[in-house]
Amino acid sequence: MTNSLVLNEALSIPSVIGKFAFSDKNPYQEITDLINQKKIKYIVTIARGTSDCAALYSSYIFAKYLGLPSYSMPPSIITLEKSKFNFSEALVIVISQSGKSNDLIECEKKSQEFGAITMLISNNENSPIINSANYFFNMFAGVEESVAATKSFVQTLLILKKLVFICQGKQRINDNIKLLSDTLLKDANNQWSTDLVDKSINSGFILGRGVGFALSNEMSLKFKELCQEMIEPFSSAEVMHGPKSLIQDTFKLFTLSMNDKSGLTVQNDSNEITKYTKLVYNISSTKDQSENFYFPPNQITEFDSIVIMSKFYPWIVRYTQNKGLDPDKPRYLTKVTQTF
Repeated sequence: MTNSLVLNEALSIPSVIGKFAFSDKNPYQEITDLINQKKIKYIVTIARGTSDCAALYSSYIFAKYLGLPSYSMPPSIITLEKSKFNFSEALVIVISQSGKSNDLIECEKKSQEFGAITMLISNNENSPIINSANYFFNMFAGVEESVAATKSFVQTLLILKKLVFICQGKQRINDNIKLLSDTLLKDANNQWSTDLVDKSINSGFILGRGVGFALSNEMSLKFKELCQEMIEPFSSAEVMHGPKSLIQDTFKLFTLSMNDKSGLTVQNDSNEITKYTKLVYNISSTKDQSENFYFPPNQITEFDSIVIMSKFYPWIVRYTQNKGLDPDKPRYLTKVTQTF
């Protein structure tokens, strides 16, 4: 198997998480105090691409655990439409690996003018947004040179989860993060097989619910970005409202079953549509012969998403290589995308 830069970065995720447990000094408590003092009533996220998949993830966990409504603001609403908002009770979170995109820089600036408390999550300590944002949260992912983001996505999820845990009063979360790293390192040799999936078929769905739907959006992006497959993400409930009519024998169907209340419904939701194709691939922690992609469940259910992505990223890179494509050079793409 030919090695690659993005594969090395994906395989480094367990050790990056371990280093994060010791290096992280981000100001979680300051944000927690603002939330607990009711100075923040809702959350707005601004991001694009992989970072926006992390933002979608945050909308589930902020609502579920903290009762805070969250909304992913399309940057163009501010940059092109010139809309104005009263953000006096909002926390605006800008998520960007590079922290260099001009539209995100402009959105953070305008959000402060609208009265928001702003927070940047980035892997770049030299991002110009740091000079204006109220709070900076460092991903501590190390340099990520690949066009396709991997470890920075996982680190963003980790920051968002840690913020929620600290808001809930779980102050010893770093011990759990270190244990998570150790568990992933021990499981590193149990890689998913690339031979399980028919690589001649380039279209399909990936179904999830709750935080699993957010992960399915990022997985879908990687299928498109790296191996040029149109694997569309859907809620396993929403797919029943029309899109299921696309499914046929020449159609891949991935199901992502998480271990929370929403994720546990995915298999039941999918029972009907899995009858329409033989190309069904299950991502699950149920260890039996019917499961194609097994992930070991974490004792902290909220960390299952990290476990899944730490296994998915190396798999999708190797799968891309098996298709004869170069995962280090995705067609037409560059590391920093400017859309403003």
